[in-house]
Amino acid sequence: MANEEQSFDKPAHLQALIEMLQSPKPKAIEDYVDLYFHSDALNRWGGEGRQRYIGWLKSVKHRHQSMQVHKTLPQDPERSTVRVNMLSKSTELIYTVTANLSTEKPHKVTGLYLTPQQPTSLSNNQRLTKAELTEKLSGYIDKVANNGAFSGTVLLADSEGVLYHSAKGLAERRFSVPNNLQTKFNLGSISKMFTGVSVLQLVEAGKLSLQDPVVKYLNRDYFGKGAFEKVTIAHLLSHTSGLGYPSYPKTHPNDLRNLSDHLPFLKYLPLTAEPGTRFRYSNEGMILLGLVIESITQESYDTYVKEHIFDKAGMPNTGNYDVDGVTPNMAMGYFYSDKLNSMQSNWFIHAIKGNSAGGSYSTVKDLYAFSKALTSHKLLSSHYSELAYSAKPEFNSARYGYGFGIWEGKNGKVIGHSGAFIGVSAEFRVFLEKDLVLIILANQDDATTPVMTVANYLIEHL
Repeated sequence: MANEEQSFDKPAHLQALIEMLQSPKPKAIEDYVDLYFHSDALNRWGGEGRQRYIGWLKSVKHRHQSMQVHKTLPQDPERSTVRVNMLSKSTELIYTVTANLSTEKPHKVTGLYLTPQQPTSLSNNQRLTKAELTEKLSGYIDKVANNGAFSGTVLLADSEGVLYHSAKGLAERRFSVPNNLQTKFNLGSISKMFTGVSVLQLVEAGKLSLQDPVVKYLNRDYFGKGAFEKVTIAHLLSHTSGLGYPSYPKTHPNDLRNLSDHLPFLKYLPLTAEPGTRFRYSNEGMILLGLVIESITQESYDTYVKEHIFDKAGMPNTGNYDVDGVTPNMAMGYFYSDKLNSMQSNWFIHAIKGNSAGGSYSTVKDLYAFSKALTSHKLLSSHYSELAYSAKPEFNSARYGYGFGIWEGKNGKVIGHSGAFIGVSAEFRVFLEKDLVLIILANQDDATTPVMTVANYLIEHL
């Protein structure tokens, strides 16, 4: 395990990081984590930090196949970090690899992450037609799919219709079943948009207020210590409720098949900040909103979203399916397992059914229909639509509205959501000022990131 007495300077950390990422030795990652990681990092996640970092680094090396140093970056004397740009063989993108170090001795690694950099193949003033954009995006998707870095479906559309769509890779590896445009993929947290729309529909109908406390709809006795009476619907929608990360007792997936099954576990929810003062992403907050929807409507969350969102928008292949049931054309999720040293399905670590926090299944065509229903105000009036995808600075939520992420930059205002889990990656974007919709669904870890990075770059040149 880690030697807390030995300390390293930044050049030594940088060299060790590069050597670990490039080493073919089977134990290179374990040796690096044990020697260079801080004990606080190793003990994260209930003592599973060491194994999680090892597993993640193994999946990174497997995903990128090899990484070559592109450029060492100047080290900021004011920050305890080391950084290097490395070129991925499988995605052909440059990634900034950053290691955060503890400020006090022995200066060990407290966090490690990779950030993709945009390509630089186009000059700053070069403009693309939509046909040229589509051709370049199609070529890149073909490339990463052939390199094994993408398995899923992609759809790009404007107000006139679909510009590009394709399906790559396998939905089921055991039987070599290919993905197709009707394949249902796990959306991860993209489902939070459905919860946001549902709550705002009820607000618009006068059935609740954004300022209502959650305890108006859920008995205060369900909760543990903390000022839960201060937590409002608006706080939950914008991830500013002050909820921390709970420590739940171990449960079997069958025990949490329905939203109501979560009620006995609400007592484990901690309040770690004053509600409405800071952004902290919370799946539990969205679970609470699903329970509020059920309390108000007196029907299941699944029934409500089907009738008021999926049926209205024309989304017949979207729902919170029981993954142990028989749902046609549903992709299995895959990730690289450090235990098996091969790809593994996420079947036994996956929630048994999606809910208001995430885990719905859908297709690119259904999500395209959702985007059209959303922007044509078929689901919400223009006022409440704008409320959904506007930042909430009054709650210190600068890049999140009510169930929707918000991006501002060279592509103007972009709304949508990302979804990620082991064996799941998904992206939904509406480029409001560019008249474009981009949907990327994948059944393997982090597979949408390179496609999203390149697509963003190309759209900037429209």
